[in-house]
Amino acid sequence: MPETPSILIVDDSRDKLVALESILVDLRVNIVKARSGKEALRRLLAEDFAVVLLDVRMPGMDGFETATLIRERSKTAHTPIIFITAFGDETHVARGYSLKAVDYILTPVVPDVLRTKVSVFVELFRATMEVKRQADTLRQRAAQLHRLAASSLAINAALSLDQMLSVLVASAREILGAQRALAVARVDERRTHRAVSAASAIPDAEDIDVAAPLAAYEMNRAWRATGLVHPHGAGLSADGDGDGALETYDVLAAPFTGRDGRNLGLVKVFADGDRSFTQEDEDLLVQLAQMTSIAIENALFSEAREANTLKEEFLSTVSHELRTPLSAMLSWLWMLRRKELDPEAAARAISAVERNARAQARLVDDLLDVSRIMTGKLHLDCRPLEVGPVVEAATDSLAAAAEAKAITLARLIDPATGPVLGDTGRLQQVIWNLLSNSIKFTPRGGHVEVRLCRVGSDAEVRVTDTGQGIAPGFLPHVFERFRQADASSTRTSGGLGLGLAIVHHLVELHGGSVEALSDGEGRGATFVVTLPLATRHDEQLARSSGAAAVEEARAAEVPCSLEGLRVLLVEDEVDAREALSAIVSQAGATVAAVGTAGEALGRLVSWRPDVLVCDIGLPAEDGYALIRKVRALRPDQGGDVPAVALTAYARASDRARALAAGFQVHLAKPLEPDQLLRVLARSAQLPHDADHGKPGESASAGQPPDRA
Repeated sequence: MPETPSILIVDDSRDKLVALESILVDLRVNIVKARSGKEALRRLLAEDFAVVLLDVRMPGMDGFETATLIRERSKTAHTPIIFITAFGDETHVARGYSLKAVDYILTPVVPDVLRTKVSVFVELFRATMEVKRQADTLRQRAAQLHRLAASSLAINAALSLDQMLSVLVASAREILGAQRALAVARVDERRTHRAVSAASAIPDAEDIDVAAPLAAYEMNRAWRATGLVHPHGAGLSADGDGDGALETYDVLAAPFTGRDGRNLGLVKVFADGDRSFTQEDEDLLVQLAQMTSIAIENALFSEAREANTLKEEFLSTVSHELRTPLSAMLSWLWMLRRKELDPEAAARAISAVERNARAQARLVDDLLDVSRIMTGKLHLDCRPLEVGPVVEAATDSLAAAAEAKAITLARLIDPATGPVLGDTGRLQQVIWNLLSNSIKFTPRGGHVEVRLCRVGSDAEVRVTDTGQGIAPGFLPHVFERFRQADASSTRTSGGLGLGLAIVHHLVELHGGSVEALSDGEGRGATFVVTLPLATRHDEQLARSSGAAAVEEARAAEVPCSLEGLRVLLVEDEVDAREALSAIVSQAGATVAAVGTAGEALGRLVSWRPDVLVCDIGLPAEDGYALIRKVRALRPDQGGDVPAVALTAYARASDRARALAAGFQVHLAKPLEPDQLLRVLARSAQLPHDADHGKPGESASAGQPPDRA
């Protein structure tokens, strides 16, 4: 629970104490009253106060003497003091401010004025306490990461599977604060290695398989739940004693997974009665399990060269993460602890701590992303989206970082660029990584620009900086994992060497490409991301995600009629041909379905369909050969028929090749049936005198143009 701030009111008059208390009671604070300077000093020794309201004229020890003693104590040297008195001559006021008082208020006080002034210091106190709590959490997290790094070294240095698992269970128990831990490595049906922490008894060996969660063993994913411990190990207290009764514990498990996705075992930890595992605990255990999986495979298959490379990459990752400086946070926390910041500066301090904490979280995300990339488990949630808002969100999040280095961060966005099919979060990660990289390597006072525009049938994002540039010899390696132009201990910029590798992988998953350009060191760099524009041009893309979902839902609810339309379908795979025929027929179209390019050409000339839907991969002659023959026909023979390429070849190069060959639309399998129907409805509206001889011109991002 957040700490409730306290206010100390010091006055020898009981009536004044009551009056001041009534003014401040609505501030949600603890109000402590003292009727003398000595009592006030005792109170200040016992607890911290957001502000002290101090009377000047008091018997025994007056307010000035009390303030002098408050300032002499290190604990209270910076506690805000507000003098409240009827003595307003300049001598008294000057003396009050000489004792570092924050204000000198004459009675009778104006309640609203007093409340406002006191509330400032109350909120400052709350902010300071919050920063301290965040600092404690960050220190704990940093300690866990340090222990994780040591564990990775020990696990990879183990000489046998048994030693490796022993190091793992000891590390897991220490890092996660668990009561006990176990690990099982299954090499094959006849060979199983296991290790158990020595903290307390756990289920016997034959009970491990029963207790192991199916999620970790069979589905290869982390598992967390509250489970019942086997009676042999139930009812245990911290010293290992128990009465044998069943007791509920928090259980967390993570699988060992091979490069081929094969399960190699698991590591499992049990929390004691006062401990519950969190998502961060799960992430740490998954990292431990992942590093152990790599070590197990290295030991089993003796892939010495590959094993050494993976060890170096992993150790480099962990080492870089732990060496990432936290100087900004520590500096602000040091200043807040001294209580010398005004409210505006304290707000900046909180923002800085939060910003750097998020940066540390992004480092962990990068580590997990690299792990998913290496295991092939990074997937996208793609949908049509405008790239402009993604670029805006990324630049907005980095505006403060650019401002801190006096770097001009400019963005030029063409609103007519058009939508792409992508994952919003991952595309923002791509732009953020590129901009962050440019800001990091651009000197103070430099310039970074991000430009979004349409280039042919692609959306292009270009990030340009006036930074230190890229050496020609390093340019071919700039997107490799863990590669840095300067990896020495004297380098001027930190980092994990992962950001650009992640960018490269994410862009490729979107069917796009990314390249780095630089004229050499000291001459800046440019990163160019190219993404294919979406082919679902008829779908209304709302400006907000909520509006987009509503429009998409409404579009799906409206039936798409192809009544009277004749569709020639070319698909060699029987099941796919029948399914597509049924979908199109149910929409009201007349369908002629064939399995080869030769059949399709003959049927096209004799039947004259309104739309041609063609697979690319066909026996004997593929879809490219067919469309070239179609475009060679006269219009009265069907040479100008609108054509849709429906194929599993979904790379950007495949799409460009299809459009250049003469197709108007390229649709990647799998696709939603309503998407196909809407494309067919649009395609039927194409003017039959379109010039199909100019490759790519009619595509317009792979979408058939609207009829004029």
